[in-house]
Amino acid sequence: PALLSHHHIHSSASSPAAPPLPILTHDHAVDVAIETERRRVKELEASEVTMTAEELRTVLKRERAHSVRLVGDLAALKSASVRSQAEAEAHEEGRINHLLQRLECLQREKGRIIVELEREEEMLTNTLQKKLNEVRREKALLEQQIEREHNSNIELKSQLLTMAAATRTSDNTPPPT
Repeated sequence: PALLSHHHIHSSASSPAAPPLPILTHDHAVDVAIETERRRVKELEASEVTMTAEELRTVLKRERAHSVRLVGDLAALKSASVRSQAEAEAHEEGRINHLLQRLECLQREKGRIIVELEREEEMLTNTLQKKLNEVRREKALLEQQIEREHNSNIELKSQLLTMAAATRTSDNTPPPT
């Protein structure tokens, strides 16, 4: 990827007075490669001064082949970069999909737990309501039994008083105090 950031580098091979190549990255390997190419171009320019036309055609042919190799290398690097980016995106998409599936699974589990808790809560409420109704029924029965026993006691006291009064009148004894 660092090599691909050199789109804007201008070659100084065509003109000896061209400004130096700007370095757009701090990648040491790229810097070394650019500097090596600059030295190669300067050496070629120096040797071209004394060359014949035929020698210049040979150098031009060699430079064209070199240029074709560089274009091929650049295309391969761009292709590798695009492929790498696509693979990275596919990997990230896979991770996101996995996380979304996990989230969906957790949400389903949460929903299941909520339903289960509501069911348990309803069951406990029903159980407690039944026990409360049972206690209320038992309380009502006990209150009725207490009322009957109280009435029975009142009746027995009344009968006892009546019997005591009858006994006193037959014995002429004063009533108890």
